[in-house]
Amino acid sequence: MTLDQIETFLAVVECGSFKSASEKLFRSQPALSVAVKKLEEELGVLLFNREDYRPKLTEQGEVFYVRSKELFEKAKTLESFGKELGLGNEPEIKIAIDGICPLPDVLKVIKVFNKENPSTKINLTFEIIGGAPEKLLKGEAQIAISPGLEVDLSLFNMEKVFDVPMIPVASPKLFEKEYKTINYDDLKEYPQIVVRSTSEEESNRSYGVLEGGRHWSVGDMQSKKEIIVAGLGWGNMPYHSIESEHKSGQLIDLSEIGLIQTTIPMYLMTPNKIPQGPLTKRMFDLFQQSLI
Repeated sequence: MTLDQIETFLAVVECGSFKSASEKLFRSQPALSVAVKKLEEELGVLLFNREDYRPKLTEQGEVFYVRSKELFEKAKTLESFGKELGLGNEPEIKIAIDGICPLPDVLKVIKVFNKENPSTKINLTFEIIGGAPEKLLKGEAQIAISPGLEVDLSLFNMEKVFDVPMIPVASPKLFEKEYKTINYDDLKEYPQIVVRSTSEEESNRSYGVLEGGRHWSVGDMQSKKEIIVAGLGWGNMPYHSIESEHKSGQLIDLSEIGLIQTTIPMYLMTPNKIPQGPLTKRMFDLFQQSLI
């Protein structure tokens, strides 16, 4: 019995047919049939009842499925661990950070890591709405700090690290009349500034957009802030990035006129199917210790 036979058996069960399993594994249907038949002969057990249109597990097959799934997952974990042992120290660590993340907290961790590993190059990229997790899946980053919005959570190892309060703000210069007299519908007359996603698959995606209103899109959070402070529009901003402007009166909190403040949970993420080297693991541990 081989790991390949187990993988084939599991694929047939979980895909519901040999045809679907062949598409998933990129192997021919006859090859899969032969692999499962050989497994049954070696075990001396009939795993599938083939009388119906689709293969159906026998009683023995159902029991074997549960045990073989456990074995396969443990074997894959061991395989990944073995690959990690052979990686050695990485010359470069790439970190993808969502634009709403408070950067000073991240830089404190990187400073500690850099002191320990001065020869390791650090590459930071700043992403928006789905861009950071996408970098992980493409192998373009080893670690991400990102919201867990609309991502397949099964693809990542994730630890919640902190929450980011998002505040709807505008400059008093934006409005022609006293801002406290502005209502929710009035805001539709003023441009809402939104940041485009850096995800290649969903570059037009954004969150918190006022339905039926005007909006301008920009490429990064700093540009968004400058446009809002200049009195050209309004938008949702992470409070840590506009705290001083809010306290000085340069920006006003639009939740006072009915818009909702939100809190976005941020996660420390790595891809769970890509082996991580020892320095990436060290960086991840430092983030855990400092941010959680």
